Amino acid sequence: MHLIGARQLAAEQAARAKDNEQHTSDMLAVSRAALNGENRAIDAHNQAASAVAAADAATTKEKEAHEADNRNYRSALAAGTERVRVAVRNCAAAGGNAGAGSSSAAGMGDGGAAVADLDPAVAERVFGVAGDDQHEIDKVKALQAYVCAVRPKTPGCS
Repeated sequence: MHLIGARQLAAEQAARAKDNEQHTSDMLAVSRAALNGENRAIDAHNQAASAVAAADAATTKEKEAHEADNRNYRSALAAGTERVRVAVRNCAAAGGNAGAGSSSAAGMGDGGAAVADLDPAVAERVFGVAGDDQHEIDKVKALQAYVCAVRPKTPGCS
């Protein structure tokens, strides 16, 4: 009886050892799959971070170029070396009398095309507003670049 019991115990221990080995193998496979998934997630995160950094660098470079152009152009407008011209339909001299007896330049007041130069201070202020608009456009472009870097499948991203 003792021998039969010892054999049964040895068989049971061998079966348990085989089960433990199978469970260890299964857990190792699960751990490897989890590690591979984590590595893929880390790689995807690093790629997105690199894309965001590249988009940020490009946006910063473009922004600095726009700001430099704006400063240079505003300085030129203020100095009078650059001018802003606008189309006018009717024109009267500032403080002057544009009555019936005054003569007008060719094309003025008769529906023809004419242009006038803006005062340098006014032109600089107008261009400042345009620069502010460009700044807002640049912010939207930067946000779109960030979204495309983080989620490339977003509509509008290529």
